[in-house]
Amino acid sequence: MKRVAVLFLAFLFLTCAVLAYAGQEEKKMADPAAELAKSVKNGKVLFGDESLGTNGMTCNSCHAEGGTKDGKMGEMVIPAFDNLAAKYPKYFKMAEKVMTLSQVNNACIVMAMKGKPLSWDDQKLADLTAYVASVKKAKPEKKAEEAK
Repeated sequence: MKRVAVLFLAFLFLTCAVLAYAGQEEKKMADPAAELAKSVKNGKVLFGDESLGTNGMTCNSCHAEGGTKDGKMGEMVIPAFDNLAAKYPKYFKMAEKVMTLSQVNNACIVMAMKGKPLSWDDQKLADLTAYVASVKKAKPEKKAEEAK
């Protein structure tokens, strides 16, 4: 008799679970391309945001025109970004270790901007990294004579 009761309860539970699942509306899947574009857009805004640091600097302070052109930090020339996603992770002699692009973003926030590092699961870090990874080096402008 106990077995029958247990089987009946199991059947009842499974029936309720199936009915509950069937009654749920199917969740719409997010469009991955649209979500990435939104993340890149948010990251571009963060690239010019002083609130990441405490000294009034932004990423644009060292990385000219959103990273599309060579910039400077003091006397040191900082090359323009160009397909960084394909170049990371990589070894950094100054840090004496291999770093991901997100770690380098945080290093800039801490060292240059005197801010607190963003948590690895912070959407701001993902957005900033998505933007930086999306940047392509600006093409040199043609001189008026070459354009003719």
